[in-house]
Amino acid sequence: MKRQLVCDIEIYVNYLLIAFMDVSNGKIASFELSDRKSLDIERIETIMRSCQIITFNGNSFDIPLIYLALTGATTAQIKHAANRIINERLMWWTVEREFGIFIPKNLDHIDLIEPNPAVMQGLKILNGRLHGPKMQDLPYPHDAVLTHEQMDEVEAYCGNDLDATARLLSALVEPIEMREQFGEQYDLGDVRSKSDAQLGEAIIKKRVEKVTGSVPKRDSVSPGTTFQYNVPDFIEFEGETMKAVLEDVRNTTFKVNKEGRVNMPKALDGRYIELGASTYKMGIGGLHSTEANRAIHSTDDHVLIDADVASQYPSIILKLGLAPKALGGAFLDAYQGIYDERRIAKRAGDKVRDKGGKIALNGCYGKLGSKWSVLHAPHLLIAVTLTGQLSLLMLIEKAESMGISVLSGNTDGVIFQLDRKHYEGIGTEGADKDRLLGGKLKEITDWWEKKTGFDLEFAEYKSVYNMSVNTYFALKPDGSAKRKGTLANPWAEGDLRAQMMKNPNMTICSDAALAYVKDGIDPAETIHGSRDIKSFVTVVNVKGGGKWREEPIGKVVRYAWCHGGEPIFYCEPHPTTGNFKKVSRTDGSRPMLNLPEEFPDDINHDRYIEEAWSIIHNIGAFPERPELDLFSVEAMGL
Repeated sequence: MKRQLVCDIEIYVNYLLIAFMDVSNGKIASFELSDRKSLDIERIETIMRSCQIITFNGNSFDIPLIYLALTGATTAQIKHAANRIINERLMWWTVEREFGIFIPKNLDHIDLIEPNPAVMQGLKILNGRLHGPKMQDLPYPHDAVLTHEQMDEVEAYCGNDLDATARLLSALVEPIEMREQFGEQYDLGDVRSKSDAQLGEAIIKKRVEKVTGSVPKRDSVSPGTTFQYNVPDFIEFEGETMKAVLEDVRNTTFKVNKEGRVNMPKALDGRYIELGASTYKMGIGGLHSTEANRAIHSTDDHVLIDADVASQYPSIILKLGLAPKALGGAFLDAYQGIYDERRIAKRAGDKVRDKGGKIALNGCYGKLGSKWSVLHAPHLLIAVTLTGQLSLLMLIEKAESMGISVLSGNTDGVIFQLDRKHYEGIGTEGADKDRLLGGKLKEITDWWEKKTGFDLEFAEYKSVYNMSVNTYFALKPDGSAKRKGTLANPWAEGDLRAQMMKNPNMTICSDAALAYVKDGIDPAETIHGSRDIKSFVTVVNVKGGGKWREEPIGKVVRYAWCHGGEPIFYCEPHPTTGNFKKVSRTDGSRPMLNLPEEFPDDINHDRYIEEAWSIIHNIGAFPERPELDLFSVEAMGL
């Protein structure tokens, strides 16, 4: 097996650094081009030829610049090329022609910028999300002329980026393995550097090509193109409220914008619909009820049942036969094949293929809105989202008309409250797994499933605590809990994919709130009992960079609330007032760009306890916040 080396470069007008770190042992090999050193071209060529190279944004930046350096280019020439890549946004497939270089087709290279689920985020924020021990910005502006001492500092900084890349690689082991398997299974070649959506598109294209014998080509949809939503025959309502909504949807004209997407028209965007005791809001992202600061519970008389639409968007695509024009009917055969294979993998417990199939299916849906994709079909994306919302509203309307309350609705699922006398339980194995075993609600959901052709999966909740529809705790009878939104803690759950999707935000507070509502544990006990500094820190993006006590601390800032702390400010003044604005919620904070090995003795526990009580209050678990004699002005950092 080849040696795995993470690679990063730093380029200034008078300095080039090409650095490699062996993933297996952390050893670093650095190569410099400057007025004090010449580049060891032969050794770099050997490394690139014999090892597996892992980068972050390497396809677009590091790799072409390395091969430009290998031609004997000067640092000034390489810096000019780097500026062109950034300023002109050159695509990776154009750089060889632009710079007169040749990148070997058999180069064993993985670029991690696309396979990570937070595709739009940079390496530094991902390092913060994965709790990298050190966070650091480039020590000198990219257009500086470096002294020898500064070159040494940049080399040390590059070592931290290598460490961050290796950490990201470790988090992406399973997605990379899945891409390797899919590449072989579908004869896709090397897809290790593709995003989830790109992977789904590649699988579809390959399958369609095998059926039709020709490579599908993108069908351009011009900006300004208009269309109307073709309401499926199975969408129908009983009440006047929803009949009026349906007519408005049917008569609405949608328009493709210059980005190739569709903005929801004003007639529908943010439209509020009242059904039963709940209010629902339509939108381009799906249907949402509007509850907030509310706690609901199962009782001796009533039970809370969650119902989610299984594989909602893929099911809609297949049910309605939504095929992008560029691919035709062969698309549906290919998509159905992936759907069926994923179900087989799920039943067999093959988690890699199960997750891979899910990624491919949902990735294809996402590509419906991408003007660069062969799947681009904005009218089909609208058809999927509106069908999902309207079909869910059918279920809600039917339940309410039959005397079963719907307490929450969110994109692909609802929470019912029904009399226990109408509830006969949920299956736990075989064909009955996650299915209602009988009762009035089953009659309603069976009707809906037959009507729509979609499947529901059910779960019983003991309690649901909502900060908002997308931010909540849901407690199950077995003692487990589902956490969503800012209340989630993927670091405690070991969910690497979810970790890469959100910034750490003092998770000890939501942990303490959950312990309180679940087991009645005082938040102070949870917070004082933790010695894990990672659960106390918050990571934020600071546009233009932040400063603390007048010292710049970078554009990605990690901090904790500490005694004697002070606010973090933006480095750049407000364009109108000229004042330096505070970074939100940083009063009484101290930067923690380097995670301490031992728990700090200046952590302001009282501040975190108050935050936990605020969460408890905002999820409706405590009608009135208790009077806590915890604070002084100094403790609050004000």
